Amino acid sequence: MKPLHKLLACSLAALTMLAVACDGVPTDPDLDSNGPDFVKGEPGPPSGHEAGNNLSFPVIWAEGVTKVAPGAPGMDPVLGGEWWYWWGTEGVDPNIVPLSCPPDPDDLTRCDDGVPAQAIGIVPPDNGELVRAFVQKDPQNLWQAGSFNSAATPVNIDLLDWGDNLESVDWYTRSQVRTEVVLYESATAGDAEAYGFPMLEYEMRHTSGWGIDEAHGLAATPFNHDVVPAAVIGPGDQATVYTYCARLTIQKLLVDRDDVRLADLEWVPGEGWTEPDGYPDDLINPHLFNGSVHEGGDGPGYYSAEINVKGKIIFGYTWNVRNLNEGAGHYRITFSLDETCGTATLNTFFVDGITEIMLPLEEEAEPEITLSDEGGDTGGGTGVLDFTNNLTYMDIAILERSGGGGGGGGGGGGSAKKGGRK
Repeated sequence: MKPLHKLLACSLAALTMLAVACDGVPTDPDLDSNGPDFVKGEPGPPSGHEAGNNLSFPVIWAEGVTKVAPGAPGMDPVLGGEWWYWWGTEGVDPNIVPLSCPPDPDDLTRCDDGVPAQAIGIVPPDNGELVRAFVQKDPQNLWQAGSFNSAATPVNIDLLDWGDNLESVDWYTRSQVRTEVVLYESATAGDAEAYGFPMLEYEMRHTSGWGIDEAHGLAATPFNHDVVPAAVIGPGDQATVYTYCARLTIQKLLVDRDDVRLADLEWVPGEGWTEPDGYPDDLINPHLFNGSVHEGGDGPGYYSAEINVKGKIIFGYTWNVRNLNEGAGHYRITFSLDETCGTATLNTFFVDGITEIMLPLEEEAEPEITLSDEGGDTGGGTGVLDFTNNLTYMDIAILERSGGGGGGGGGGGGSAKKGGRK
């Protein structure tokens, strides 16, 4: 998990994740595709109300059920709101800091800290391109990436990404833990046309902050503030997958996660893991949390898909361990896919030889935590793919708040991993 970094001067207000609206219900009634036009040379006044994150990364609607995002498909980007200068990054992961600044509202040729904007453009060629980044959550900045309805074509997931905060560290009985899963489909020689590739993708740039105050913006050129900007377009050869059939289940293990008897657990769709007949009921408890996208809504207490600050659709749930736990120990978090999902029928599949779990290259998660509730320095879990039951799970350690370091990797079994753009 990345440490918190010192913010640059004039940081943005804290940004929290937005759960996109239920099917057919606008994310924000004030948002539409007829937003204000870009005003040449001006960064746009404050909006006066909160807006949602725009969809920047392509998405496939696996069962034909969509989520309403700001803007409209095929619209031209509206870039009339707040923007930052961005000219690269410095440091090495996990200590990467964006090189960026907001413009001075009284003199757009300077950063808000007084440094001339043209001066910061004098950087080594390999230190990144020079762009303006039009920030998320401003109703005067509006765009929408490409999407594809795949209800008639089964979606065999290429890559599955568990949030790095689960893979990297152990957590505590007083933590709030973001449990995030992202599903990806990539363009290949055999299925690019079937899934609508290439799709419209907008390049994003990290402008400031980490975690709850992390801010990203759509990259636009030219860097010169007095020229109307044009959005930077990405390759569009990969998309996230939204499935209406997603379910998250959390259960307390009654043994250590490396106990070989856990391999005998049986999956009961819609309920969770259970012990076979004849076992003494000493391996796993009934579920603590069991929510599905098609049964619930948005917000705390529900399981849903969200548009994060990078503009990607992800599946997320903030597990408030302080209020929902059965003591320290090991817990199994399972991401599964229901066969029947309201009026939709499952069309999303984990396939042996196709689906793989991504390497934890960078932190996708946006944990809603305070410093006192952060995870430990070591530990974390390992994602496992169960192709027979069309699911993935991870066994993680929850430590007592006063406890020390972590408990190592876990999960057993597991499939090969490969990296990818996160």
